[in-house]
Amino acid sequence: MEDLKNQLIQAYKDENFFEFIQKIYYQDRKGDKILASALIEAHNNKEIDLIVLFSEFKNSPEQHDFFSVRRVLEEVLPELDAPVIITANCIKHLTLEAGQDMAAGMLVPPFISFCANKPTRPTELLKHALDLGDKEFDHVSTALIAGAKIDSVDYVEQAIGLISGECELVKLRAIFALGRMNLDNEEQITAAVKAIMDSTKASKNDQTLATSLRSLFALTSRVNTLEVLFLSFLDCHSEHRGENFIHAASETLFYDSEKVSVNVEKRLLDICIYTPEKNKGTIKNLDYALEKILKRNDFEACINFFEEFFQQTNYKVSIKGFDSFVRELHNYKDTFLSTLITKWLLSQNIYLCKFSLDLVRDFDKGLSLSFDANCIPSGSEGVYVYLARKACGWFFNQPKTAINLIESLISIAPDSELNEIEKAVFNPLCISYPKSITERMKSSKEAECKRLAQLANNVLTSYENYQTSIRAALEIEELKPSESDRHTYWRHHNKLMDESMKKARSKSFLTSLFAGNESVLLYGNKSIHYIHHGDQKTRQEIPLQEISHSFEFASMHNVDPHGLENILWQFKAEGCQV
Repeated sequence: MEDLKNQLIQAYKDENFFEFIQKIYYQDRKGDKILASALIEAHNNKEIDLIVLFSEFKNSPEQHDFFSVRRVLEEVLPELDAPVIITANCIKHLTLEAGQDMAAGMLVPPFISFCANKPTRPTELLKHALDLGDKEFDHVSTALIAGAKIDSVDYVEQAIGLISGECELVKLRAIFALGRMNLDNEEQITAAVKAIMDSTKASKNDQTLATSLRSLFALTSRVNTLEVLFLSFLDCHSEHRGENFIHAASETLFYDSEKVSVNVEKRLLDICIYTPEKNKGTIKNLDYALEKILKRNDFEACINFFEEFFQQTNYKVSIKGFDSFVRELHNYKDTFLSTLITKWLLSQNIYLCKFSLDLVRDFDKGLSLSFDANCIPSGSEGVYVYLARKACGWFFNQPKTAINLIESLISIAPDSELNEIEKAVFNPLCISYPKSITERMKSSKEAECKRLAQLANNVLTSYENYQTSIRAALEIEELKPSESDRHTYWRHHNKLMDESMKKARSKSFLTSLFAGNESVLLYGNKSIHYIHHGDQKTRQEIPLQEISHSFEFASMHNVDPHGLENILWQFKAEGCQV
């Protein structure tokens, strides 16, 4: 270690200290890990002044890896012997220098430990911070938290005294400090909770209320009997719509989910209903929180939240914004997912109908889903036809999903509605997807449910009659395009395809990656390319490999696109008001 210390001192004298630190930091982490001890000894012996050095350290990527070098100070700071005010200024400089990086505040915990190592440091720092009134950086809470590690009674009283003061900024920082103090005395915790609640009872300051929410939850979650006070705070400010307050509620739901009781959870969700659509971070917190709620099978709480939240955002946020929740929902495909799609398609709300499609949009080949019969109102005339048309309209591009949903209705639908359901299966589903739907109908002919077997037989008969009509129409010469017209059309089609290919190649990631070095087809069955070795190159020939992917394209898009679009929109919008 002595040798390393001498090298550090020499680098300090040569004014290349940070370059040397960056060079040896990772080597030291893999080896004996003596760098921190050498730095502490050199500083405390006044051979190096680390605080002065780091007070001038800049976030200049072209010179140093700022965060790697700064991490060295994080490791040694608690053991350094230095004036607290000068050290505080250094911490402020390095934190602000880090900018908006998530690691910007990583120096604060070691600085708290530094202050807690001597009883005079928190007192001196708190006096300095209050006298200075720095709006840019918070040393008030640092001093209070550090002081509480030495004398919790004294510093809790000081924090409570600051909360009742006139300065909103000092009050905010004192509230924050109380939430971060590691208190275990019930009397102290209760006093802190009541002080925060009293000082914020009439407050409308969004940042103060957000900080109070976090601190109050941190305190009340340590004592079961104090939950009622936290609920009282939430009820008192239930009408507050500040973005910081709502975000704090979402953080509590997500990060502290194991500590949140059902009563608290409901109040926090009620607050988060008013999340603005632009606050993506808050929505992501809610996504993770709702995923956890669904895992414990509280499906009803999730759905109630979504329906109110969508209404508050005027349906500008889709269920697609909650991808973690949707992934978890697919683990309950036959229960919760089925119920939700049924409820939303029955809602007569066109936005919720669209969101039901978003629940399965990423599954190209569709899902085997059924309607939840328990959600279908009994005695409502036409409700089964209504659901069949909704399934056909919204899930048309996923015929597997559409036909599964429709078939789940056959055994429970009244006889009077079966004919209309059959029509929806035939047109547009069967004539648009003849391969997949006819195969499904052929298998359904053997179904145990006689009604389903009869429907399948009727659809297949209607499709055979339709095909007969098509074949007859093809024999009419007047309907056949001439050879010249076909040739003109294919030339036009090939031109469009060539232009599309050129446009795609110009934006291709692979083209830019390989700088235009494309392979060349050889004899139509091999590709050649060259590997360069300095001035020499090696030619390689690679046989072509077959790559294929098939999907069924709706034939009616070519035959009658406008008619198809019209019938699908009729099915989608039927009965919907919004």
